[in-house]
Amino acid sequence: MAKKEIGFNDAIKGIEEILKNIEEGEPDIDRLSADVKKAAELIKICRTRLRETEEKIDGIMKELKS
Repeated sequence: MAKKEIGFNDAIKGIEEILKNIEEGEPDIDRLSADVKKAAELIKICRTRLRETEEKIDGIMKELKS
C-alpha cells in the first residue's frame, strides 16, 4: 500500500501537535522517542516542500527576466 503524501500544512500541524503535547507537562517517556522521530520526519517534509517551492519560484522569476 502506498503511503499518503503529507502536505506542508498537515506537516506543520503535526509538528505543532507534538510540541504542544510535550510542552503541556510530563511527556509520555514511552512515546517521546517516537514523537521526536515523527517530528523529524515532518520537518524533513517541510524542508523538502519549501525547497521545491523556492526552485519553482526561482524558475518563474528567471522566465520573467527573459
